[in-house]
Amino acid sequence: MEDNVIVKSTKEKVIELRLQGKTYKEIKQQLKISKATISYHLNSVNLGTEIKAMTNDKIVSLNEYYKKHTTKECANKFSISEFTVKKYVMPKRVILTDEQRKILNYQRVKKYRQTVKEKLVEYKGGKCEKCSYKRCIAALDFHHKIPGEKDFGISQFRNLKWKTLLEEVDKCMLVCSNCHREIHNGFLEI
Repeated sequence: MEDNVIVKSTKEKVIELRLQGKTYKEIKQQLKISKATISYHLNSVNLGTEIKAMTNDKIVSLNEYYKKHTTKECANKFSISEFTVKKYVMPKRVILTDEQRKILNYQRVKKYRQTVKEKLVEYKGGKCEKCSYKRCIAALDFHHKIPGEKDFGISQFRNLKWKTLLEEVDKCMLVCSNCHREIHNGFLEI
């Protein structure tokens, strides 16, 4: 019997708040009940919200606003649900040409290779093992100590598994490009 009193009391509160002009969200926050419960009570007395048809002007305005705002911001500004926003707005997804895709892919691969080199250089100490040069990472090379043990050149195969790269880098010493040239020309010893 008490349950009916509590439910009736909640229903009365929902109706009272709705008649005061409160939104479903405000009623939900104040009474700590679900939107479904609010909707159930309001629909039972014909106070539920009517689904308003989107006019062409409103759709155009919504699309313009959406270009610089989120779905949630649009829903709040136009007093509609996020689902309705998604239903009526044009997607923000940009369709790229083949040339644009190639450029983006090139940039992605370049960035990935740079990141791998930075990690490998850091792993080997971050500076030339001969002269301690460390100013420019592009001027640092991996020199194989024993050429016969070389499985691959680090610069050509940076897309291999990290463990494989580390195994190969362990066979190398980190030297600057000047020291590397001097090693290959016999001016410096390993």
